[in-house]
Amino acid sequence: MPETMQGMQNTLEDFFKALRGSDLEVSLNAQVDAARATQLVGWRERDLLKSALGATLAKSEPDRAIFDETFERFFRFDSFGTHTKARHPAASTPVAEAPSDQPQEPGNGQGQGGPGGCQGSGGQGLSQLLLAGDSATLSRRMQQAAREVGLTDIWFFTQKGYYTQKIQRAMGLDLLDREITDARRQTLAPERLAKLEHARKLLFNEVRNFVERKLSLYGTAPTRELHDDFLQTQKLSNIDRRDFARMYEIVRKIARRLAERHARRKRREQRGQLDFRRTMRANAAYGGVMFETHWRSTVIERPKVVAICDVSGSVRQYARFLLLFLYSLDELVSGVQSFAFTNHLVDVSATFEALPVEQAVDKVLHAVGGSGTDYGQVLLDIDEQLMHHIDRRTTVLILGDARNNRGKAHADIMKTLYGRARRVIWLNPEPVSFWGLGDSEMKRYAPYCHIARECNSLRHLERTLDELLRTNSASA
Repeated sequence: MPETMQGMQNTLEDFFKALRGSDLEVSLNAQVDAARATQLVGWRERDLLKSALGATLAKSEPDRAIFDETFERFFRFDSFGTHTKARHPAASTPVAEAPSDQPQEPGNGQGQGGPGGCQGSGGQGLSQLLLAGDSATLSRRMQQAAREVGLTDIWFFTQKGYYTQKIQRAMGLDLLDREITDARRQTLAPERLAKLEHARKLLFNEVRNFVERKLSLYGTAPTRELHDDFLQTQKLSNIDRRDFARMYEIVRKIARRLAERHARRKRREQRGQLDFRRTMRANAAYGGVMFETHWRSTVIERPKVVAICDVSGSVRQYARFLLLFLYSLDELVSGVQSFAFTNHLVDVSATFEALPVEQAVDKVLHAVGGSGTDYGQVLLDIDEQLMHHIDRRTTVLILGDARNNRGKAHADIMKTLYGRARRVIWLNPEPVSFWGLGDSEMKRYAPYCHIARECNSLRHLERTLDELLRTNSASA
């Protein structure tokens, strides 16, 4: 078979795997028909290719919906760096990539550049590409490395670490690590060492996010329970819209579990301790026999929560599920005030009172979302609009990456907020290792938070809200 034909066959087989991963069964006859149709229409015209494949592979309206979404996700080009820096996402241009003419050697863990990784255009090393920010070449190299290591065979979330490491090595991680080691020995170039170490973190996060997206494409869990576990551990920015309905159901399920758990704790604590004096007085007429018992009542206050959410860029996905969580806990959390922002604070509480929570979240994200966050200005808005309402019963829950676009931080307002509120909890979707890098002001804000932690999955959100409710009951 000619190399171009082999490349076409490989790409089609990968696409069939993606369809099966999306719960669309593809029969052998349909695969043969799809291959013939592709030979006829070619790979140049995207719409024509989509129509030809859809006519052979989708047999019903529901199948067609699955096919269309899978096609868009499979035949697209993600520029390297779009998911690490949410503030300035690069354009992601959907294109139908023609299959590679070059035969691949899967599983050898080495790129075309020999041991230590494939060489990019002009034989450039991985460190050169990372430091130069050559996203197009880096993306091509990552795609090539993914094919070499057989990423299409990924099925379970437990394989993410394995494939992340394999792809990095195929891209040239060993050579990059050697450069970092040499730079550490040469103490005269601390700036280069810092840049190389930051580039290595960038590489890891990009490849990990790439693997997560491919896992969601190829690795639908064989059972609903496994799939739910997979969704709960995924970064919320990598959740596909097709999984939103299931995610909403998972959130309600977790909220019910938290409600039951903390309702039991309330019932136990509300009984309190025996009031010995009142009991003795009430039973004096019975000769001291305690027919009536009196207990000290314990007042359990539901926490008053002010939720302040960054809804710019990919951070909006985290805000979506945090707000969904909070409004699903209405039995345990009273008086939730919700605010959203990009560069100004907007009160969105009335939207949640008027609409079902899922519709309210969508409306808020559409109305307030944007780019160019200004945390300093938002803190000034908090000082003007909210500070006089915050007291020792109030928990302030802030969700955002603290990236301020080089504006003034106004950390003094965070200090005032810390002194007035019962608790200030900051949930940051970025890894802790990224706090303080670039335009991140997180290290200035963190000292004025009772809790500041990385939070980018449903598991993280569940743990944080469980802790919020538990701490409230204990302090009451």
